[in-house]
Amino acid sequence: MSLGVTGPLVGAALEDPRLRWPGIFPALGQTKLKLNPDKYRSASQGPLTQDERVINKYDRKDLEEIDAVIDQITRTHGWKPIIPQYYASRTWLWRQWHGTIVERLWPSVLISAALPGLIAVCTHFIDPSITWLGVPEGSHQLVAALSAVSNGWNYLLTLTTFVTTFFVSHAHDFWRTAYKLTRVVQGRMNDVAMLCATHAARGPQGAIDPAAKVLLKDLARQARLTHVLFWSDVCYRRVGDSASVHVLLSSAALERMEERGLLTEREHAALLYADLPPSRWYLVTMEWIGARIALARRQGLLVGGEGFEQTVLQKLCELRGACMGIPDELAARMPLAYVHFTNMLVDALLVIAPFALYSKLGAFAVLINGVIALFYRGLLELSKSFLDPFGNRRVSSTSLSADIRIDTLIGEINAGSIIWPKGVERLPFDTDAGEILLNELPQL
Repeated sequence: MSLGVTGPLVGAALEDPRLRWPGIFPALGQTKLKLNPDKYRSASQGPLTQDERVINKYDRKDLEEIDAVIDQITRTHGWKPIIPQYYASRTWLWRQWHGTIVERLWPSVLISAALPGLIAVCTHFIDPSITWLGVPEGSHQLVAALSAVSNGWNYLLTLTTFVTTFFVSHAHDFWRTAYKLTRVVQGRMNDVAMLCATHAARGPQGAIDPAAKVLLKDLARQARLTHVLFWSDVCYRRVGDSASVHVLLSSAALERMEERGLLTEREHAALLYADLPPSRWYLVTMEWIGARIALARRQGLLVGGEGFEQTVLQKLCELRGACMGIPDELAARMPLAYVHFTNMLVDALLVIAPFALYSKLGAFAVLINGVIALFYRGLLELSKSFLDPFGNRRVSSTSLSADIRIDTLIGEINAGSIIWPKGVERLPFDTDAGEILLNELPQL
């Protein structure tokens, strides 16, 4: 189909102006996409935090802090439970204090409990006929006004109870999802390590080939490096005076990790050559693992067919998905309107409660109002702590936390990276010299 336009006009219309005026327009092919390490943020990460701005300025004088973090992430034992544990047999439940709602909320509970007492004092001075400890008579004009407040408060109580308990359930489901993803990351790393260890090339007497042993050692180290760099991106908040693992996402830390054997000189150079933001370093090291496995199969260091290759690739893809799924979950933890609405309902309920309860309970409202404040405020703050599983934002106004201990996860992966290669160094079958295994048994 012709548009009816021919001749020189077509050539002029189709000619690129950058070809006619090269001094004005940039040359063809110069447009290039590049990630700026100082400005890049994925959609799941949110805005740059103050802690991250500080980390980006790290230099060699901060080696003591970096070394302290490296010491923490290279442990294979001695970590604490992944979350605070309750042991029913150790102490009476009522004696528990540290890590409980009561520890965090007792100041606000005391204030809430004191308000009905203040109302009792005021009403007694207004009308001395109202007793201190008794329940006011409903015929009194002031008490009648408070009774109207009490009736309206009962409606608010029902609504708030439903919304708050649903909020707790939804927030806890989010926390469980984040926790499950941390275990998926661990599981897939262990899967890859186990598959590579069990398919390592062996000599005629069943011992692992020396080159294959070097391969397993390198893969284990790169898996540890990937795991540490991943959590360094996810967890960026400092806890008191102690540094976060986020300090490792700096050039000074990378150099220090090379000096301490967490990565080789070539790996250090390859990370810098990639010219990517530090938050994406763990993806680069993850690619190294996949590429190293593919190369090892071609070199015969890993013995396995297409099923082995397919399974390993699937595990690596699942690992990538779980790693990127954690920040994606954090980015969509809860709409602001939902949290704001629930917080408003609880605040309104607790503000009106002293006036509503006094007309029905008298001085006994001091105790009941404290219990109600502990229950509803506790549920709200507990819910908000569930929305911050890695302790980055501290969304709870009482510093209540439900943090998943990242150093425990890192320590478990460190231990696992040693277990799999060690477990297959000698096998109880398929050996030409049956006495080799017995002669090399360690003395227990």
